[in-house]
Amino acid sequence: MKASSDTKRFSRYQTVVNVLLVNDSFYKSDTYEALKDEEKTFIGRVITELVKDGYLTKTGLKTKPQYAWSKKKNGFNAGRWIDQRVFTPTVKRSPSDDRPRERLLRLGTAELKTSELLAILIRSGLQGESAMQAGEKLAAFFGNDLEKLSLQARGELKQTSRAIGETAYCQIMAALELGKRMANQQAGESAPNYKIRSTSDALAFCKQHFARLAREARQEEFHVVLLDEKHNVIKSEKITVGLINKSLAHPREVFNPAIRESASAVILVHNHPSGDPTPSQDDKTITKELKKAAETLGLRILDHIILSKDKVLSMVEEKIL
Repeated sequence: MKASSDTKRFSRYQTVVNVLLVNDSFYKSDTYEALKDEEKTFIGRVITELVKDGYLTKTGLKTKPQYAWSKKKNGFNAGRWIDQRVFTPTVKRSPSDDRPRERLLRLGTAELKTSELLAILIRSGLQGESAMQAGEKLAAFFGNDLEKLSLQARGELKQTSRAIGETAYCQIMAALELGKRMANQQAGESAPNYKIRSTSDALAFCKQHFARLAREARQEEFHVVLLDEKHNVIKSEKITVGLINKSLAHPREVFNPAIRESASAVILVHNHPSGDPTPSQDDKTITKELKKAAETLGLRILDHIILSKDKVLSMVEEKIL
């Protein structure tokens, strides 16, 4: 009950502070209007605390004061400031039946809140901050955005909760990675239902199927999508990791999966971690050489698609292939 209450208070604080941060100066009445669902007394309390800590200054009439952010705003860490007001330094030990691991064994994983699952991964806290507290902090700060949580560096999580040491960080990241791999596996199992009828179909499939590669990969990866004679997707396979060059993207490695799976056509796919999907001269040269090799093998290359974080390029659309 206490943990749930703390999470709600953190969310309320965060909502008010986010609205206050929008403008350099404001009146309380403006904030009330922007936060119609929040109690005015709570909004006033947040503003008063910010004034007390020197982040806000108060000027103007006593009956209608104006508030403005001070120079301290530049160093204002909203999450940390809220955390100090919401989470108490000590936590009473919960009855054994209410502890996350016991609840998991009794009820199953689906019945546990995100904060409880995180607490299990954190395992042990520090003096003054239990694993449950740390789990609540992470859940309150990231909400249901587990994708964002998975991209955090160790130091960033340490700022959210000092209980996140090296072991806890590794366990959290390992669990999230397993979840991603399971999702990718399930997506791969559904791939055969996808039919490529056009370049737009190929782009749509690659955007969805290789979304994680485009978003997270720090090195170039070369993949091949295999298709049957009706251009239904059979599967995709990773060929190599590292800067794409002639030795890595050799026709033998690229087309071996296609021969093994009796594919009739393929789509070549690789990513540019730089964020710019514009093909390099090596990309163009390798594609032409692979096209010649594919023709010799009786395979058709439908496209070579390059992915970046926010963009995607088709060599067919660009009339390079």
